[in-house]
Amino acid sequence: MAKRGRPKGSLNKKTLEKLVQEKEQEVALEKADAVLTKQASPPSAVDDAADVMSKYKKPLGKAGIGKAMRESIGKTQKKVLEGPDIKVRTVKDLPRNPSIVEILGLVEETKGKQSKIDILKQFTSRNDVKYALKAAFDDRVQFTLPEGIPEGTQIGDPDTPEGAMDMAPERFIRVFKRMQYWVKGGLANSTSKVAKQEEIFLNTLRSLEKSEAEFLLAIKDKTMPFKSVTKEICEDAGFDLTPK
Repeated sequence: MAKRGRPKGSLNKKTLEKLVQEKEQEVALEKADAVLTKQASPPSAVDDAADVMSKYKKPLGKAGIGKAMRESIGKTQKKVLEGPDIKVRTVKDLPRNPSIVEILGLVEETKGKQSKIDILKQFTSRNDVKYALKAAFDDRVQFTLPEGIPEGTQIGDPDTPEGAMDMAPERFIRVFKRMQYWVKGGLANSTSKVAKQEEIFLNTLRSLEKSEAEFLLAIKDKTMPFKSVTKEICEDAGFDLTPK
């Protein structure tokens, strides 16, 4: 198994920055020494020639010295100095038909309230997103199912790799309308059908990809697993979540 960490013999960022600083000080001392030497002795033909050449080649400044040092070190050491590459994801980085979990996951990792709102605004026409946010935040939506699930219940399709929504037998975007069987005022009006309602719900949990199954279970219990996705942000994006 390959060892992690820096390659043998490579320098860390702090050491490389110290080398750059020492090189800058060395160059500064050499320039100061050259000035003193020039002042102590009368100008010569060599000095005159140097003055002429200085007009054509600009001495390196502090930034130039640092750049020269960076160009002279290896790729690994240069990577240490530059730091890690952090890519900020956008809606364009999502799959063509993203799941509710992928959408809210992007909102969760995005910095800034307005940026989160801007992402959600692009999905106000998605009915599955509307249903999910209403289930989590709208007090008008009340589930008839008991809290939690029976002990030992399988969550997520066991044959579907975690995160592979398209490989699961069901997706939330295709089954979200089943929630009408589990809320007051929908198709869950007859107490004689409680057992059937629970059966539909548990079968749905078993058929979804695991992260979507866990999400459905959370919003059924009126919670939002993505902590920075708040009711306020969703309403600012244009979702109707408060009784008028």
